[in-house]
Amino acid sequence: MPWPLPSEEAALLALAKAYPFDIFPESYLLRGGQAMALRALPAAPDRFAGRVPVIAHGSNRSPVQLARKFGDAAEIPVSRAWLHDYDVVYSAHVTRYGSIAANVHHAPGVVVEVFVTWLDDGQLRRMHETELGGEVYVYGRMAGIELELEAGPARRLSDAFVYLSRRGCLAMDQRPVALAEVTARQRGHAALPQVQAQDVVRARHGGDASLDTLILRAIRDPAFRRALIDSMGEGAVPTAVPHFTELHR
Repeated sequence: MPWPLPSEEAALLALAKAYPFDIFPESYLLRGGQAMALRALPAAPDRFAGRVPVIAHGSNRSPVQLARKFGDAAEIPVSRAWLHDYDVVYSAHVTRYGSIAANVHHAPGVVVEVFVTWLDDGQLRRMHETELGGEVYVYGRMAGIELELEAGPARRLSDAFVYLSRRGCLAMDQRPVALAEVTARQRGHAALPQVQAQDVVRARHGGDASLDTLILRAIRDPAFRRALIDSMGEGAVPTAVPHFTELHR
């Protein structure tokens, strides 16, 4: 089941506009719902043993979001990393909590900061519960990639797993729009912060509604949100991830 949303309007709006939420500035261990820098912890050779590397390109990079999904009991190592020849861009959909979520898109020459969540079997099942089963994300393997890790069992990975949007990428001038909150080198297309991206969607698809009105209606009216997503898809750039093989949806 998904994590619960707040009930008050102000809290809902703050949540929707805060995506991708607070980002820890380095590799960390989520323990007790809090992030602790891995470099400050005693060495533990088995910390990553038996765990699956899942690229976190949007909110799953944030310890705040991971704590929402997994609670205080989970212990999850998270590696800061740099993914070559890809960028983190906006998906052409609105989440159930009113944010425009992230997607990964092929961008030769770009190096983008991502995080890698190392999930055990139970944690991966829980992540599937929060990401799959709807009409947006699929899960699969990225093979033959260049992924540099700040910390972890290896300094480079050529294979990792990821959730990707089937809804394509939000576009401006027929090009994907990157998340300004996500650091990248050699980025050659536009980048917008969350609220400005939401306002682009409002201007195109919201009629005379204010941004706050549009966000709240998208949260509270699932039929409206589905119609909004369908409308966003008409001008979307198809997701391009040539290294990806789908495993689940």
